[in-house]
Amino acid sequence: MLPYVTFVAFDLETTGLYAKKDEIIEVAGVKYTLEKKDGKISAKTIGEYSSFVKPNMFIPKEATRINKITDQMVDDAPPAKKVLTEFIRFCGLSTVLVAHNAAFDSEFLAKTLKRNGMMIPQNPVIDSLKVSRKIMLEAPSHKLGELAKRLGNQLSLKVDEANLHRALYDCEVLKEVFTACLRKRFQEKELTMDKAIQSIEKVHGTALQLKSYV
Repeated sequence: MLPYVTFVAFDLETTGLYAKKDEIIEVAGVKYTLEKKDGKISAKTIGEYSSFVKPNMFIPKEATRINKITDQMVDDAPPAKKVLTEFIRFCGLSTVLVAHNAAFDSEFLAKTLKRNGMMIPQNPVIDSLKVSRKIMLEAPSHKLGELAKRLGNQLSLKVDEANLHRALYDCEVLKEVFTACLRKRFQEKELTMDKAIQSIEKVHGTALQLKSYV
């Protein structure tokens, strides 16, 4: 059997909800593959990336209330172009990107890359929110934190609500939740590097492309 697919669970924190006028203030990603552990498919972390981003605006109080990021925290942070250069290099060319409510993160990422004159990666993007809605039909809420609490001991971490809405921690939670969803629906042979996207698209629909959000 070929190796398992490699994912990057990623998350952005921003100054607001609108990619045309708001800016990224934190970028994080967890790169991982899958492994058979104790008889079940589990996530195996390969590496992590996390950085604040210095925006060209003050962070609104409404954003700080949600993500706990202040102007002081990003004051010495590198600019978006440097952070995204590092992040895209971290992701690599052959990974599948995963985000919860991926259209939001994809639009911010694509527009910021274009604004900085950077190439738009062609990695497929999977929306874990779409996947969870198709696989976890019994869940009353598909918010990431609620899914994690519902999955409980099926995850290798215990959810700390105080850390939700910080990018790297959300990526760790997403990695676990998304892997649990895959475990419910797919067999090992469907998650190899040559078949995973085709398998997941049967549930998700066609994978998203960053270039479509420019």
